[in-house]
Amino acid sequence: MRDAISWKGPKISVVEEADASREVAEAYEYWRVESGRSEVPAILKSLSARPDFLKQAVDFCNTIQFSDGHLSRRHKEMIGTYASFLNHSPGSLDAYFPNTQGAGDRAMAALREGNLAGAHLTAAEHALMNYVELVTRAAYRTTREDIQKLRDAGWREEQIAEAVYIIALFAMFDRIANAFGVSAENQVTRG
Repeated sequence: MRDAISWKGPKISVVEEADASREVAEAYEYWRVESGRSEVPAILKSLSARPDFLKQAVDFCNTIQFSDGHLSRRHKEMIGTYASFLNHSPGSLDAYFPNTQGAGDRAMAALREGNLAGAHLTAAEHALMNYVELVTRAAYRTTREDIQKLRDAGWREEQIAEAVYIIALFAMFDRIANAFGVSAENQVTRG
């Protein structure tokens, strides 16, 4: 049986694969090739009105989110998972991290629920998650002292900067998911 997308009642119309024009079909195929996955997640279908942007989003995510950089993929998953919880958007997580790469099932499950204590984080990771919360809720309130707390916990300047990029990326995609009506129930199903 082939994989199928279940899109139950979007608030804003999207282009389904069967109805995709050449340009949208190429963008969906680009996602499959770049991600190595056969399903196009609902969150990415929400970009179907702008296939050029969809391709750019895939490239940006591959560069910033899905590869090791200054932060490990594990820490990026932790940031994204907790940010999506804070953004009230758990449905978009499967598109970002279909299979966790290292945060561990217990940690990821706890972060999906906003349970920092249950995630059994290191002191440095806990400081980072506190910063994720601050930036997600009120980035304009961050201070030099907040950054110094991260430095004191062992995070380098480049890692802090990359954390901000990931938090901002999730803010964008989580808001798109929420506006379009993407939820955990209408992500990818197997038929």
